Amino acid sequence: MDAMQRAGDLKGELSQYAQSPRFHRASREAILEAFPGGVVNDEMTFSAALDAFIFTQRLDGGQTVVELFAETLTGDDRALVLSWTDYVQGVFEIKEPYGDDGFVAVNHIDELTYRIRSNMGPAGVEQLTPGVVMIGGIVPVGDDWMISGASMAFPAEDASTALAGVRDLQLRSPKLVFRNPEKLAQARELQAAQRASFVDLYGSDLIVVPGAEVKEKMLAFYRHDYERAGSKGGPWTDPELPDPGFAEMGTVAIVFDEEAGLGFHPDFDLLQEVFASPALVVRGRYREVVSGYLRGDDVSPGILRRLAAEDPGKASEVFRKLLKKPRFSWENDGEALLRKHKPGWYDGPRLPRVIPV
Repeated sequence: MDAMQRAGDLKGELSQYAQSPRFHRASREAILEAFPGGVVNDEMTFSAALDAFIFTQRLDGGQTVVELFAETLTGDDRALVLSWTDYVQGVFEIKEPYGDDGFVAVNHIDELTYRIRSNMGPAGVEQLTPGVVMIGGIVPVGDDWMISGASMAFPAEDASTALAGVRDLQLRSPKLVFRNPEKLAQARELQAAQRASFVDLYGSDLIVVPGAEVKEKMLAFYRHDYERAGSKGGPWTDPELPDPGFAEMGTVAIVFDEEAGLGFHPDFDLLQEVFASPALVVRGRYREVVSGYLRGDDVSPGILRRLAAEDPGKASEVFRKLLKKPRFSWENDGEALLRKHKPGWYDGPRLPRVIPV
């Protein structure tokens, strides 16, 4: 059997597997997120939501649906399905035909070129001609790629409409951009330069300020970074920054971590107080703050490491009381605790939080 045909058969089996009773609750939540009203009324949106659930959403055990499905297979089928963990979502501008069932296209999200085929044969690409823009997902099949799920095609005369949303997609999903190693390297260089500007301006990569001053501090940083880089676009003008939402908060730590990038941490003064006086953790507000920093998926483990490094003994006391584990030792158990509550920070190298234009 042709590899592309076999891949199409396996993708169909995978879709059925994802909708089996085993994943009913998780898949239902994913679909409802795409259709808040509870009525599935758009095939394209449903297909995109299902593919995102299959290929990118980690379940309670830490695996994705596609990884679990691969475990039911053997040999070449298993190897093929495991390769689909490299699922790509993109905005593909078709450049030229590729055989009778495919085309060569540039993905405007990562700026890489792909040879894409349809498991439906020539009929599957009949409308996908040079100049057309296809929005959808693809999975690898050998050295080529297969269209996965439903896709949306814009004729050449409407291509500008499809491409208008590329920058927004890049900002919302930087991981898609960083499939391109050149873009990843550029972003890391840019983030390192921005961090150097932050430290140059404030004397440290961490400052603690009243919540109402966060916007002012960020504008000052952006200006300093721009001027430090040579003011290449002419005289500085303040950008229109959205309200960060910290005005009513007591204090916020602005941290430009070497790995995690720029981050904002409310109530950091309370966290500092607890790590200086561990007995405070029994009080409700302090306990809530420490628990939030420990269990918050969006909080870098580095912020707790920083505080613990100042006095590991006191850090041990904090978590003994918080977790009710009298033998807890930060030096022996701290990293395992962070891995347990922040698994997403350990599943690969941290990606930059900036995207090169």
